[in-house]
Amino acid sequence: MIRCVSCGCSRLDPEGYKCARCGGSPSVRTEQCYITDDSKAKLLAHVKEFNALGVTLEEQPIVQKNAWHTVEAVGLVLGVADSLHHGVLQKLVLFLRDIAVPEEEILRLRLSEPEDVLTYYRADKLSKE
Repeated sequence: MIRCVSCGCSRLDPEGYKCARCGGSPSVRTEQCYITDDSKAKLLAHVKEFNALGVTLEEQPIVQKNAWHTVEAVGLVLGVADSLHHGVLQKLVLFLRDIAVPEEEILRLRLSEPEDVLTYYRADKLSKE
């Protein structure tokens, strides 16, 4: 499934080349997640917990070129089924929130539709207000 790299939405604009929600670029699951190094470190510190939820984390070397130089970096790819059972998705989103991964970074992991992810992320926060 193709999802936006910025917000995780699977819906495309009428022309079919950018995200209908935020205008971001669509990508396949095997493309790296565009998150900060801090968030990558948090995820990699909890590999066993992710495996227990059916999610695999993989580091891949990424070569980026521009007009002046070539930069090698490490990209993080999540192995996630096209659709997660809602109970698993909820546990995963709450776990990510508990290890202090920011909301916008969780969306960039492309786990599910942004509305579903945000509902789980904010659920118990709303009930406390």
